[in-house]
Amino acid sequence: MKTILLVDDSATILLSISGILTKAGHAVEKAANAAEGLKKFSGATKIDLLITDLNMPGMNGIDFIKEVRK
Repeated sequence: MKTILLVDDSATILLSISGILTKAGHAVEKAANAAEGLKKFSGATKIDLLITDLNMPGMNGIDFIKEVRK
């Protein structure tokens, strides 16, 4: 089972995509913004795939990915 991190400021998007991925047999971690996503990404759980929104308040998706890659 792969673990997927979803980062999006829309609760509706997080709920719908996580439901689809969970039904497909994946473990899903959710974050409502980039700062929360960074905490979850650097946590104890190994993240196999990251799906992020590009347009978020604060840190956008591109800057979030740059931080994850550091």
